[in-house]
Amino acid sequence: MTLTALEHLDHLVSDVAAAASSSPSSALAALDRLAAWCHAARVECVQAIDEAGSLHLLTANPLRSQRELDAVVRSAHTARQSPTLFANLSNATISPAHLEEFGHTLRRLDEPQREALLLDGERLSAVARSSTAGEFARFLRQEERRLGRTANASTLEQQQRDVRLTSRTERESGMRLYTLRLDPLSAVSFEQRIEAAVETLFHDAAPAGCPADPIERYHFLRAHALLLISDGRGASTSRGGRPEIVVVLDTADGGGGEPTIDWGIPVEIPRRVLSTLFPDSRVVPVIVRNGVVLHAPGELDLGRSTRLANRAQRRALRAMYPSCAVPGCEVRFQHCRIHHIVWWRHGGTTDLGNLLPLCHRHHRNVHLDGWELELGPQRTLRITTPDGRTRTTGPPRRAAA
Repeated sequence: MTLTALEHLDHLVSDVAAAASSSPSSALAALDRLAAWCHAARVECVQAIDEAGSLHLLTANPLRSQRELDAVVRSAHTARQSPTLFANLSNATISPAHLEEFGHTLRRLDEPQREALLLDGERLSAVARSSTAGEFARFLRQEERRLGRTANASTLEQQQRDVRLTSRTERESGMRLYTLRLDPLSAVSFEQRIEAAVETLFHDAAPAGCPADPIERYHFLRAHALLLISDGRGASTSRGGRPEIVVVLDTADGGGGEPTIDWGIPVEIPRRVLSTLFPDSRVVPVIVRNGVVLHAPGELDLGRSTRLANRAQRRALRAMYPSCAVPGCEVRFQHCRIHHIVWWRHGGTTDLGNLLPLCHRHHRNVHLDGWELELGPQRTLRITTPDGRTRTTGPPRRAAA
């Protein structure tokens, strides 16, 4: 490790110490920068150990899980391929998640496409520095499409042959564990059924024993929705098994008007096989511009006729918000609840202009912690906390620019 690197570490530690006396948010940001530097240092150590042919010795450390080891080894391989992007991690201007997302993309590309992407290191670094890891991942998906990555039909056919449902009993707890392997097409239909059931069955009340932790709560509700569907009690929430393809055309300034296909879950399906594999699918175009829906099918304003957002409204919101509407939150849209800006109990309407996707944590901030939300023109969002502090954001973005 060079003297310059150690001096940078000393600077980052000093930042943490200074931020600790400022505010928790400042301290957390400083700790994130320190964590990025530490991850980069670990990557460099792994690279050196690998070059010495001693990588097998890393498993002997009881403080390091195999999962953590696998992740840092993958990061080391990605860092070798893109030293330009890795330099940003060493400088703590991007996070380890940015490098991980880039590695995922490289592994999906063939050799010529990978080389073309790696030649664009400076632009990729600039985008990574100005975006969250989730935004950077969406940008990389656009780059994959630009490079013309298309899986062939035989790949999908093989995935369909590999569909499996396995089970085992967990000795410690006595619980039965199931593992379901689905091809991307089946996964789209399956996920849509589960999410529709969760929204319809548990919007107002969760089953007894529902955990308070947002992640555990989400998994709990999905499991109970699946049980209800399997025994027929949730059949009315089914969407008939027809996969819905939402084609989003974002015509925002600077966006290039490039359409994207939103499956609702992070899967990759060959575009060129759509005509043969989706003869009965529902293709839905949604056009947005700077936070305004210019076109979306269905009824988007329901007034006081119902409290629940309908399918058309959820589709339009998903076109604008890939994740929770609170800036910096990367909880995906399908894990969010649809919130009324003017609360339903206060006379709010179920109209698109009064609806916003919020993750469980931020939904609790609004209902229990006194956060106030206000939507302005082009869906600019103003957040006011009980201590009087405010945050104002611009129109929602689908991807990093």
